[in-house]
Amino acid sequence: MSPDQKHTYKLFYVNARGRAEPIRLIFHYFNVDFEDYRMEKEEFGEAKEKAPMHQLPYMELDGGKTTLCQTLAMCRYLGKSIQPERWFGGATKTDSAKVDMFADAFCDLFNLAMNAVYADEKIKEFQMESFKAAIGPKLKIQENLLKKSKGDYFVGKSIHWCDVYILGILQALDELQDGIFDDLPELTAYYLRMRNLPELRDYISQNWPATKYE
Repeated sequence: MSPDQKHTYKLFYVNARGRAEPIRLIFHYFNVDFEDYRMEKEEFGEAKEKAPMHQLPYMELDGGKTTLCQTLAMCRYLGKSIQPERWFGGATKTDSAKVDMFADAFCDLFNLAMNAVYADEKIKEFQMESFKAAIGPKLKIQENLLKKSKGDYFVGKSIHWCDVYILGILQALDELQDGIFDDLPELTAYYLRMRNLPELRDYISQNWPATKYE
């Protein structure tokens, strides 16, 4: 651990990207040492019992002195606390609210996808078709907002933790549905720009499948 690092972190999740991947991305973006504990199926029950809300992912700080859960809450905490002088959560109250707004919006898109992927077999085909019909227009709304930000990122010209979170969601959508960004050139450019950030490029190349948009 770097001598400049004030806390230790242990992230608990299944052996998958899923809801924990945006948290991992923030750690890697800041080059923070953390324990990425990816548990196997037989460990789920015990782990969930230890989790504050009995669900994954969750994170222990400083050997368990503090325990946090909920992906957005953990991302927000890390984005604001690791290097607070960088204003990764927004330099003003308005920017901070916009960061939260965009993270919440893409969380909704991820939940829409997961509701289809993990639907009961009796309704899965219907749920997947509903997702495919809805996701394009919803992503177009976000692309239009990205264009209005007048920068390379969703909140102006500076990168914020919501951008790193959004990258994780875009990767999940890219992997789920082939060609999902075909009619979204500005969002595609943003996605590729984020995938190729110097802080994240090595981690992504070693841990993510290739995208057709590269």
